[in-house]
Amino acid sequence: MARQKRQYCPETNALSEKLGQTILRLRTADKLSLGDLSEMSGVAKSMISQIEKNETNPSLATLSRLSLALKTSVEAMVSADESQDVLIEKLFVQDIPLLKSEDGLCELRIIGSVDTLQWVQWYDFRAEPGGILKSSPHPAGSVENLSILAGEVTVEVGSKSWTAKAGETIRYRGDFEHSLTNTGDKPAHATMVNILAHMVRTQAL
Repeated sequence: MARQKRQYCPETNALSEKLGQTILRLRTADKLSLGDLSEMSGVAKSMISQIEKNETNPSLATLSRLSLALKTSVEAMVSADESQDVLIEKLFVQDIPLLKSEDGLCELRIIGSVDTLQWVQWYDFRAEPGGILKSSPHPAGSVENLSILAGEVTVEVGSKSWTAKAGETIRYRGDFEHSLTNTGDKPAHATMVNILAHMVRTQAL
């Protein structure tokens, strides 16, 4: 007996098309080629291509392997709505700008969005023992927030200084010359958020 051709179902086809688009979007967001995803998931490259083009209906086992490789779930892939995508941006280590202090012992990674640098600057700070990061004054009224994740850091603003250890936070004026020094005997790690002057003034209005 000849096998009957499956009847076309608009709802099923729409779901399959959205699934293919979601897999393509997640793959490109992670900068993975078809070959990369094939190696990671164990699903043939030709099969992945057909799924993305809505040329085949994958089995649940195939979707499960793809979802694990893409670090998501089958449910999330099926229900994903690109128009309401919560992922704004994913940066790899090599894409994050890195600054170093003059002594070469401190690193400052710009982990905040470059689109908000004129209002809020968010950094990842690391320093070897004895490392000093010196900063020029920011616009008048700026406030810098330093949260210590590991080690010990001493903040100097003008003639005053404060020392903070892991779990502690220091907020200080950023519109004076200031510096951060690892005064401990181990590497220091902290997050730094600098709220610039015009943001402070806007909040006060």
